[in-house]
Amino acid sequence: MDNLYKIIKGRSAPGMLVFDMNNRLLYFNKEALDIIPELQMTGKGGKREGVLKEMYNLCNHVKSNAVVRSTDLNCAVFHGETGPCSMRAFFMKGPEGKNPTHIMVLLERIILSHQVDLEKMRAEFKLTKRESEVLQCICEGLSNKDISEKLFIGEYTVKDHIKKIMRKMNINSRSGIIAHTR
Repeated sequence: MDNLYKIIKGRSAPGMLVFDMNNRLLYFNKEALDIIPELQMTGKGGKREGVLKEMYNLCNHVKSNAVVRSTDLNCAVFHGETGPCSMRAFFMKGPEGKNPTHIMVLLERIILSHQVDLEKMRAEFKLTKRESEVLQCICEGLSNKDISEKLFIGEYTVKDHIKKIMRKMNINSRSGIIAHTR
């Protein structure tokens, strides 16, 4: 459970934008501005309008599916100057749970890959060469089957290496291994 808290604490706060039902941007927080600096630009046209166009499309999608269950995902990916980020849109209910009055868009950076200092991990946890290769594959998001194919070893051998890595790192899950390498 401690590893889960480390993962949660390591996440950055999402960017948050609030639009009215006419797609007017009413609010954005500092995190949203860090992700999309163009939000601070004022006036019609220019970069700000280009950046917001994808958000308008997402808001329109949410509105066109007015009877949206909370389990439905209204999301898109935006490619900005700071890299790719995900956008998720939600209705904000009016007073006393009445009809929606606003749409909130949450922004989060997408981390495409995570470089691991294998030599540091290998020295710190006394990993064998093969265990460090398996660790690298885990951090790349590969499944046991994919690791076995990439390293030309059996799936049971991969499982054994993962168990040894977890034991040496004093961790009990794959996600814990990834979190610890960060």
